[in-house]
Amino acid sequence: MRTAATWRRLCATATAAALVLLPGCTRVPEHADWVIHSAVEVIGPPPPGGYRLLFPYVVGDLYGSANTGYFVVPVSSGAGGFTLDLNRTQRALEAELTPTAFSLGFLKITPADARIARLAPLALQRNGIDPVGTVQWQGAPGGPALMLLYVDRPALIAGVFSRGGQTIRYDIRAAQPGYLWIAGLRRGAGETLYTVAPRPRHPTLTIITQP
Repeated sequence: MRTAATWRRLCATATAAALVLLPGCTRVPEHADWVIHSAVEVIGPPPPGGYRLLFPYVVGDLYGSANTGYFVVPVSSGAGGFTLDLNRTQRALEAELTPTAFSLGFLKITPADARIARLAPLALQRNGIDPVGTVQWQGAPGGPALMLLYVDRPALIAGVFSRGGQTIRYDIRAAQPGYLWIAGLRRGAGETLYTVAPRPRHPTLTIITQP
């Protein structure tokens, strides 16, 4: 007869090896903060006929069109939100990573061989391919928009651009491989700083539609 201690060891071994789970064992993600429990909010008129969410990445840049497949699929979803487990698709993401080449020429990444990918959700027509609105993450009502960025090693993304009395500054520091939430924060009347933000406890994916 197995003791409680023996059963816990068996559960831990099965989970760590990513094998089939024994009855009574609960799967524990390798990175708990890679599990995203998000609400969904539509701002503006509801899309006629509804919508569907897809979760591609922009690899090699912070901005631009998504350039990966749709291998990230919610592990659960409902009318008010969804859950993503990015642990499950890590190998697929690693296979898609490409050298970093910023479309904004003033941005640099150190070390130069560090690779990045931004999760860039899309909201499309339920039975079509056209976007129904602009999609962005928010950490709190009225808070700044957030980006969810994967960095494959410790790295620094930095750069400054100034024009017409306005300055945009990037200071994004990854202490280890993994996901970072990035926010653009106002610093006085003339500067916006893009930097790492605290992980939101209750993120919301907002879909901004047009009247």
